Amino acid sequence: MDKILIIEDNKDLAQQIKSYLEKSAYEVDVAYSFYEASYKINIDFDLALLDINLPDKDGDYLLGKLKDKNIRVIVTTVKDDEDFIIKSLDHGADDYLTKPFSLAILRARIDAVLRTLPLSQDKTIIFKDMRVDLNNSKIYYKERPVDLTALEYDILLFFIRNPHRVYTRRQLLEAFWEDRDRFVSDNTLTSTIKRIRGKLAPSVITTVRGIGYRMD
Repeated sequence: MDKILIIEDNKDLAQQIKSYLEKSAYEVDVAYSFYEASYKINIDFDLALLDINLPDKDGDYLLGKLKDKNIRVIVTTVKDDEDFIIKSLDHGADDYLTKPFSLAILRARIDAVLRTLPLSQDKTIIFKDMRVDLNNSKIYYKERPVDLTALEYDILLFFIRNPHRVYTRRQLLEAFWEDRDRFVSDNTLTSTIKRIRGKLAPSVITTVRGIGYRMD
């Protein structure tokens, strides 16, 4: 059973979420403040639902501590602010939700963040209409081999291995271009994603407006 820590100062909301997730077969604990959370994160949790705007101290510090312990994090906030969301994602958050949010959507996001793709014995990953042959570094879309450059393959495989997670443009540029070419521009990422979509389907990688990309 997956264990979830809710870090939320609104006690009514925290208890509502706790009750809902426990009915979905999660084991749930709650911390109502920064200091209570600082103690409880030493317990072995699989995921934390972190209100980044805690009243007693900024949640950014907790985000770093949670990621140091390999705990996955979904950030919640009343701020529908692109810069704020990008900052949280750049600091390691796996996903985000802006309040108010549906409990059903929250559970779907938690399920997606905790989900891992099975790897068959012959080192094959299957996600929706895509099949990755890791032995031969080939990707098939609807069983059709896709002709990809080495960079396009690396980026597409990265998204396939990490579905449902939002990655900022900065994260992707640093992951795939920092050591290749110091003069890469933001347009390079846009063009590369466009080429990948053109070789598979426009919907294969989703644009999260103002933030980055995700594969759903």
